Amino acid sequence: MKNTLKEKLARGENPVGTFFELGGMSVVEALGRTGLDFIIIDGEHGPFGAESAMDFVRAAEIAGLTPLARVQETSRSSILKLLDVGAQGLIVPDVHSAEQVRELVDYAKFSPLGKRGFCPSRKDGWGFDYPATEGLETNMAYCNAETLLIPQCETVGCLESIEEIAAMDGVDGIFIGPFDLSIAMGMPGRFQHPVFIKALERIRDACHAAGKFCIHFTIDPDLVSAGFAFGFDAMTYGLDAMVLIRAFKDVVSRIRNGASASGADGVTPPPRS
Repeated sequence: MKNTLKEKLARGENPVGTFFELGGMSVVEALGRTGLDFIIIDGEHGPFGAESAMDFVRAAEIAGLTPLARVQETSRSSILKLLDVGAQGLIVPDVHSAEQVRELVDYAKFSPLGKRGFCPSRKDGWGFDYPATEGLETNMAYCNAETLLIPQCETVGCLESIEEIAAMDGVDGIFIGPFDLSIAMGMPGRFQHPVFIKALERIRDACHAAGKFCIHFTIDPDLVSAGFAFGFDAMTYGLDAMVLIRAFKDVVSRIRNGASASGADGVTPPPRS
């Protein structure tokens, strides 16, 4: 299946996504009706393994969303299983060095880029869908191109090696984790600190110099447009659970505040006699 997020990034369309934490295929289907471009199935902070992720990937495909997944850990098995069930990109947290990223490329990319283990799986219809029908070499080349490996820059080690990491063959882009990065830099949550802004500029510039994309995360919807103006190629806004709570809090507040002006059934009360 073509990676529509990759195509939108290539066209400069400023894609927007969210982290998927709540679970449930119906939630994915509902998110597909919002105008979002992608979801990130969160295997790091969320409760999901590869088996449940497979259901969410399937629902995302039906809903027209690009399914990305954040891996639980940087092990071969964790990466391989999510790609085999059809995730179209992996965000890999807790990256500390270029050497670690080279190992990730080996896990996530087929030869000649890496050493990913091959088996017919859901990603290629268990050998009966394109590109499996075109032979092994075509299949591997297609998967290498259409599945994205995205290290997450959230440690000082990754920041200090970002130029080397971003330029590495097999790395498709970088995802910035601003909360953990600010904590690692000794300025928790101080996102407007000049030193932190310089770090963001360095990551962005390293990605663009290497011809790679850069994705940023924010929990403030008003900062999504600012992120694009800053030069980020895609933005991830919040968590589905957070957005749901905020939306219902707003609705409930409006209901409560309007209660004195209307009857209990929502109709304007009759005038007093």
